[in-house]
Amino acid sequence: MKQTSTELKVGIFAIIVIIFLSYITFKVGGLPLLWEKGYRLYVTLDDITGLDEQSRVKIAGVDTGVVEKIALEDGKARLTLLISPDIVIYENAIASLKMSGLLGDKYIAVSTGTPDHPVLENDGELLNVMPAADIGALANQLAVAAMNIANLTRNIESIFGEEEKIALKASIHDLRIVANNLKDISSESREPLNSLIAQLNDFSKVLSEKGPKFMDDISMVAQVLGDKGPALIDTLDKTASELRDVIGENKEALRESVENIKYVSKSARTIVRKIEEGEGTIGKLMTEDTLYSTLEKVSNEAGKSFDVISRLRTFMDFHSEYNFGESEWKGYFDLTFQPREDQYYILGVVSDPVGSVDRTETIINNGVKIEEDVIERNKVEFSAQFAKRIQDVALRIGLLENTFGIGADYFINDDTGRIKVDAWDFGADEAGADEAHVRVGIDYNVFKRFFISGGIDNLLNSDRRGIYVGGGLKFEDKDLKYLLGTFPIP
Repeated sequence: MKQTSTELKVGIFAIIVIIFLSYITFKVGGLPLLWEKGYRLYVTLDDITGLDEQSRVKIAGVDTGVVEKIALEDGKARLTLLISPDIVIYENAIASLKMSGLLGDKYIAVSTGTPDHPVLENDGELLNVMPAADIGALANQLAVAAMNIANLTRNIESIFGEEEKIALKASIHDLRIVANNLKDISSESREPLNSLIAQLNDFSKVLSEKGPKFMDDISMVAQVLGDKGPALIDTLDKTASELRDVIGENKEALRESVENIKYVSKSARTIVRKIEEGEGTIGKLMTEDTLYSTLEKVSNEAGKSFDVISRLRTFMDFHSEYNFGESEWKGYFDLTFQPREDQYYILGVVSDPVGSVDRTETIINNGVKIEEDVIERNKVEFSAQFAKRIQDVALRIGLLENTFGIGADYFINDDTGRIKVDAWDFGADEAGADEAHVRVGIDYNVFKRFFISGGIDNLLNSDRRGIYVGGGLKFEDKDLKYLLGTFPIP
């Protein structure tokens, strides 16, 4: 019983040692334990010589699985790879057979692929395979190359004796001297040589382009001289003879002409001297800076005027609005002159159907005074405003519909729309008005030149208050500013 207990202990100890050594072997070898989970991928290779089951699978040199099974299908090796569960591999991953060093173990190298492709799940297939280099064939090629080099060396040794070696050394020495001399000559003459080559190249181009025509011209001239040369020589002889006769007959006249030329030349020198000294009107104009300063001033002023006109932007605005409170249409025409980005002027004409109290008439009927307000309707009114813009806010002041008024605009969405507030008629001169005329609204560009508008009109007068909607056209006229530039300035 005691002996049995000892054998049992030894057996248990041996089993524990085997389990421990197996665990250490799997961990050191980077192999998954039997109870460790993972997922399987398949890959087919043409040749896996040197690769066995339980060989490593590596990604970027890191162990990530093992070759679980190797099978032969259609003359190719089909591998089952057991991949660690925390490794993500995509469909465009590439598998290849590689070797650790020149004589190391072979393993399967896998790239993970890129996230823009689907993830390979369990039983997925690695379709992209990189062929492995055949180490045996490479070694055979190296052996053949080494043998050829050895044969070449023996042949050279058999050809060259001691005298040939000495002659070869002398030839190499002479070649080195010649090369050094050529190097010195080349460095000294490089720039002149390059210039000469460039000039010859240009001359050859000109000669190739102009040469045929030049030769044709020479041939034509030679032909003309051959045909008309004798007659031309006779004509020249005759002309020379006549010229001698004319000179002989008019010696005095020629002498007088020469004297006149001398006198004119002397007078011209005198005039030039006086001009240089500033004498006379022309001399003052040429020597004094008054004319130059005047012309420069005129040029500068003209340049400033042209610069102002070129910077000026002009906009035209035609729109109409319908007021539901008044059940009336109202029309607008505005001209906007913008000399700078932050400053502009607005001139407008308004067709107002409501009108204002133009005058009060007093009528005496049987001794009773009756006052009656006379209202002028469908009245044409004018606006003239100055506007100053600060970032997205613009403030306006001036004449609004024939009365003093103020306004403000808030531009939104890169000037696509604006929220506007206007106040005028602070004396309540409009018909049926007890307070100033205040309007709040919004304009929004639906298209490039077409906009719609809406808001509340006559906000402070409850009897006249109403919602309005409208729309119209607004566009930039680039010709109007040049037309305005032609108007005379008083």
